[in-house]
Amino acid sequence: MKCVPSCVLALALLTTTPHANAQSPVPDSPLGCPPSKTLTIPPPGEAQLVLADGLQVTEERVAGPFDSPRSVGFLPDGWFLVAEKQGRLLLVRPDGGDVPISGVPDVLTDGHGGLIDVAVDPNYATNATIYLSYLVGTVDASMIRVMRARLDDQNGALAEQRVLFESTPGPRTEQLGGRIALTPDGYLFLSLGDRWGGETAQDLSKDQGVIVRIRTDGSIPDDNPFRWLLGARPEIWSYGHRNPQGLAFDATKGELWSDEHGPQGGDELNLVLRGHDYGWPVITYGTDYSGRPIGIGVAQPGMEQPVHYWVPISIAPSGLALEGDAAHRVVWISTLAAETLVRLTFGEGCAVSEEHFLDHRLGRLRDVRIDPSGALYVLTDGSEGVLYRLDRGIGEDASEKTHL
Repeated sequence: MKCVPSCVLALALLTTTPHANAQSPVPDSPLGCPPSKTLTIPPPGEAQLVLADGLQVTEERVAGPFDSPRSVGFLPDGWFLVAEKQGRLLLVRPDGGDVPISGVPDVLTDGHGGLIDVAVDPNYATNATIYLSYLVGTVDASMIRVMRARLDDQNGALAEQRVLFESTPGPRTEQLGGRIALTPDGYLFLSLGDRWGGETAQDLSKDQGVIVRIRTDGSIPDDNPFRWLLGARPEIWSYGHRNPQGLAFDATKGELWSDEHGPQGGDELNLVLRGHDYGWPVITYGTDYSGRPIGIGVAQPGMEQPVHYWVPISIAPSGLALEGDAAHRVVWISTLAAETLVRLTFGEGCAVSEEHFLDHRLGRLRDVRIDPSGALYVLTDGSEGVLYRLDRGIGEDASEKTHL
């Protein structure tokens, strides 16, 4: 079924109807609305819904190929930084040429490890500071570190390196998280996955299935929620996460957002609040890969709901970028398994719309970022990954199918 422009609104209304049901056992999300969802497989017998015509994009190749690129950071002079899994950090010119940066720490590349994220300090123009997250240790006992360094771009080197944080060791090198989000007032958030540990995401003595908060000098803030709780890791900001691979801070609203992989289905977009438990593995909208249920259901008192989730098949969300205005929150999510770029728009009255772009056009999308000028970029995954700039408002047939 081809929808007319009002179709997006109709789909948005479908996501808000549970709000009127006072008997619903599922509490509201942190936005004060019921969690919205996307059906990645349409229900039997239901006509396919196609989103209304709207924003369209075309891609412009900026740089690459890169060897398993993980993330991209923007420098104020129009240059880029690209982090590759094997431990290379590249300084990329606007014309696409690149220079390897020396002084990058040794990394453990097993599994999902390696060099994971690069983040540019909000005050880079005056301090030339960047941050790296990466895996170290052994296959059986590995840790995620965060390093702070000054980028000497004239000599292509990292200087004044300092390790700010090292997680407690984990037994596996998969489902690591490892994304960094910085705030203008000197805080650093880091996502850490559960490493297939399940119940460890409910254990405050371990840095697994959590999001941590430190200062950019490495110190632990006194107002962290578990700073003074005996036996708890003082850096933990929230817990009950599975594998948060996207993390971004909205400085205009003061909000921290994450996306995370569910098991089979149950991928989530979360608004991350201080001290809150996001439920994994006690509650989830996903199922085990065998089809068996996980935990006790989808809701439990004291456990937070996602803002949005995807069922029954996972899209495998990766990078996350935020924009919007006073009345709207716009969330961009790159995906791996779904090979699409998702845009969720949250408006007034619990309305939400979803659009998909680049559907299976560029392959697996590892990261999505917005540069200081507002330009949108995606970074593709794999041994020949490419950085693309997306031109909005042009192109053809870029808005793809979705089910809400």
